[in-house]
Amino acid sequence: MLRDATIVDADAVTMLVLHEVERRQLRRLRRVTKEQLSQMLFVGYHQPDFRYGYPQARVYQNQGVAVGVAYGYPAATERALDNQWATLFERQQLTVPQQLVVTPRALPDEWYLDLLTVRNRSKGKTYQQKWFDEWLLGDAIHRARQSGLPVMGMDVRPGSSLAGLAAEFGFVATQRRQLDRQTYYHLRLKLV
Repeated sequence: MLRDATIVDADAVTMLVLHEVERRQLRRLRRVTKEQLSQMLFVGYHQPDFRYGYPQARVYQNQGVAVGVAYGYPAATERALDNQWATLFERQQLTVPQQLVVTPRALPDEWYLDLLTVRNRSKGKTYQQKWFDEWLLGDAIHRARQSGLPVMGMDVRPGSSLAGLAAEFGFVATQRRQLDRQTYYHLRLKLV
């Protein structure tokens, strides 16, 4: 079942986001331990104006547990969502990075899908002949259309399963980017 994330999903969603953020190897978070990062993400999840806060999330629930999450928002709100990182570093008594933890990625005319991930134990499982990540991506496209913006965008690693899924939905690579010294493709889907 797809639904908006709630405060109750904090533990499950924080773990999903933690694994994805670790996989992305963000340079500004290298000096942060896994426990500190987990705590920052957990506290941030409860903040409405945080990139990975619950208001930006949709979850796929299976047997009462959030097994997948998708984070997306209009490009115009991206900078405001990133302002919470400094507060989270201060709460952990860590030195606040001089530069943004996550560089802005959305183009001005986009509804941007920042993160889509499914728990490892739930990958390869389906409901009504659709994979859980298919449900999440389809829902994200629906939310993007409701925003009124003409394009939906996302960044993916070349050859990733999300890149393949996005191609099936009609996303097209428009540029190659270096984000935190890693190669990504910026994909776009026209919504109107």
